[in-house]
Amino acid sequence: QPPHRDYDDLCGLPDLTEKTLLENLRNRFKQEKIYTYVGSILIAINPFKFLPLYNPKYVKMYDNHQLGKLEPHIYAVADVAYHAMLQRRRNQCIVISGESGSGKTQSTNFLIHHLTA
Repeated sequence: QPPHRDYDDLCGLPDLTEKTLLENLRNRFKQEKIYTYVGSILIAINPFKFLPLYNPKYVKMYDNHQLGKLEPHIYAVADVAYHAMLQRRRNQCIVISGESGSGKTQSTNFLIHHLTA
């Protein structure tokens, strides 16, 4: 069987089923790609370890970029909300939800880190 293609946005899956969705997330997680888009929604899978995805290089890389132009990242969501707030002169909201232990607090910390940078 040919190796499965890695989709960073689940909307691009040719066959969207629970099985293909979970396989794609599993394959990305094995490569330490913990972020995956579903359109403008970001899925984050807690790796339960520190990954080098949160340094100043990434803050700068995701500054003023459209969602989906770079690899999925929490900084991309923060940056899109920030620039929408500036452009539209309206408050923005980012909803973070998940099970206990899923990394909601850590994700919030990364969002704030990007916004304050």
